[in-house]
Amino acid sequence: MLRRTLSSTLEKKMRRSPLVFLICSALFGELALAQSTVIDTLNRFAATGPQRESARAIGVLCPAGNRLSARLQSDCNALVGAAFQNAPGVASALSRITPDNATIPIDRSALGKFTPIRVPGASSGPGWGSLWTEEDDVALALSSDAGESPWSAYAQLRFDNDDRQASANEDGFERDARGVTVGVDRRMGANAYVGGAVSVHRSDADYSDDSGTLEVDDAAFHIYSGWQSDGGFHLDGLAGLTRSDAKQVRRIAYSVGTTGVNQSFDADFDSDERLLALTAGFRIDRGTLNLNPYLRIEAVDASTDGYTERSRAPEANGAGWAVVVDELDENFTRLSAGFRGSYVISGANGVYQPFLDIAWVNVSGLDADAANVRYLGDQSASVGQSPLQFLMAADDEDDGYGTVALGVSAQWANGIAGFASYRQNFGDDRLDTQQFDLGLRFEF
Repeated sequence: MLRRTLSSTLEKKMRRSPLVFLICSALFGELALAQSTVIDTLNRFAATGPQRESARAIGVLCPAGNRLSARLQSDCNALVGAAFQNAPGVASALSRITPDNATIPIDRSALGKFTPIRVPGASSGPGWGSLWTEEDDVALALSSDAGESPWSAYAQLRFDNDDRQASANEDGFERDARGVTVGVDRRMGANAYVGGAVSVHRSDADYSDDSGTLEVDDAAFHIYSGWQSDGGFHLDGLAGLTRSDAKQVRRIAYSVGTTGVNQSFDADFDSDERLLALTAGFRIDRGTLNLNPYLRIEAVDASTDGYTERSRAPEANGAGWAVVVDELDENFTRLSAGFRGSYVISGANGVYQPFLDIAWVNVSGLDADAANVRYLGDQSASVGQSPLQFLMAADDEDDGYGTVALGVSAQWANGIAGFASYRQNFGDDRLDTQQFDLGLRFEF
């Protein structure tokens, strides 16, 4: 009862003069109660877990009066004062300043995506990932003679569009990506091959509600090998390393009382991704019909450097909401059970193979770790205290979803082959993906 009475008294003081309340609370030993009162008041405007974490950080730091930079203290005072006065725009302001896109740079949907697809060829075996299989030499009648070079090279163009819905924990985004892969491989006898590929990609994501952007440049290197038995069983293995350079912009804009905020924060950081994958399948030929059930397992280990935001207007209102984000890590495995069916069509100038590929993907081991963040203006160390860390929770992603692809591969004379394909996912609650690939191979 006494606590409620004191809290009510403090809240009335806060409504009359927020700054005087904060100073008096610290001077007369009421700091703990003041912090609790501020947190409770801000929580009335918080709609999500991350927003409540922001409210907790502000409620602990702001009343102390000696743990923040002058800029952040001023921004805190304006927001807390407006909250106690029930001013319009407080809920929007709390939502805007909460850095709930902090976990997006290591979102699962962007990991392990940019693996090379070996362009089919009559002399090249089934190819990486069981996405492509060669037809019988008899059906093709275009396979290389034994005396020709076992070397071949290929190029692949890829275009992606991802659309992720916003959730209580994370902003949504729409992401477009494009890239090119070039690779070289060598036949090792009639039933095996080895090769390597280099890829570069660029993706551009727009966060929902105009809350920012993320640009990522990827450079990847992959090595792979494969073997196929005379009976149709095949194995394909791949190892890859991707290095990414990211540039992020976080935007906040709101108005509470007489205070208007329109800020943008820049951040630059690098990421690394390591990928190991193995595919096993069995090819069944029924004349011109080819059936290929397969299993694929992928292990992804990724990390993103921590980063510090930079305000574009460091002296203006809202600049104090810049944050420091700790390093992020993600580790998981994907198991795909798929089936590919194709049909060989002989044409006047080559052999064409339309195909349908469908798979169900199960993801396990997702960390869904929260991002540890703190305010850049948190100067708690200057008064002998630790900076206050607060958490931006990551979503629990769907652990099962499907993919379906349609396309056609072609084999022409003189060892030239190519393909075109379209792929998309289904059954993922928040994420829709589309992918379009074009490729060309030649022997040399």
